[in-house]
Amino acid sequence: MRIAICDDESKICEMLKGKVRRIFPDAEVISYTSGKELLNDNTFPDILLLDIRMPDISGMDVARELRNRNYRNIIIFITGEEDEVFNSFDVQPFHFLVKPVLDDKLKAVLENAAKELSNRKNNPSDNHEFINIQSGTSHIRVNLSMLIYAEVYDRKTILHMKKENIEYYGQLSALEKLVGDDFFRIHRSYLVNMRYVQRYDRTTVRMINGDKLSLSRRLYDDFLKAYMDYSRRGMDK
Repeated sequence: MRIAICDDESKICEMLKGKVRRIFPDAEVISYTSGKELLNDNTFPDILLLDIRMPDISGMDVARELRNRNYRNIIIFITGEEDEVFNSFDVQPFHFLVKPVLDDKLKAVLENAAKELSNRKNNPSDNHEFINIQSGTSHIRVNLSMLIYAEVYDRKTILHMKKENIEYYGQLSALEKLVGDDFFRIHRSYLVNMRYVQRYDRTTVRMINGDKLSLSRRLYDDFLKAYMDYSRRGMDK
């Protein structure tokens, strides 16, 4: 297992390296003192501890560039401000560690990250079915096959699952980029899973749980095409 630390403060890098090595003695632990240095290294880690506030390029921008390069391993942000979690959903962080990083918290998060990494490697076909979100202080792995629809209200996105609702701070547009072709944005407030559409007309989509959602008139033709494509894919399987 390869674990990397990226923080512009060299003292923090060395401190974290020592702590990580005590938690995982057999892991390869490396460090970078800038985002550019990390991005210039073509060998990316299994787990990345990434500081958000860095002078040359922010950790958030580093994460976005990594995702653009199809990096799908685990990113754990290190931050001094918890509010920064709200802007991070599109890069799918595994967790946040708030400075100063407590030893017990670091150990728990890294051990959970290692379990997640092992699960992904053992079940690669399942990876596209799940996304990770941060709801309050909880890290939640969301099964997209159980997501009926998502709704945005104020600054929150509400995931209407088959058995529960999950709320988190984030934009619906960021979620839309992650969920794949089986979902469609029928309105600025709603993103629906085609699997759970029960019926529809030009103004309304009724979901399998009975909820009736507004369908934007200008999106009706696009929705109809997307739904037909979804149905065709189902027939082809």
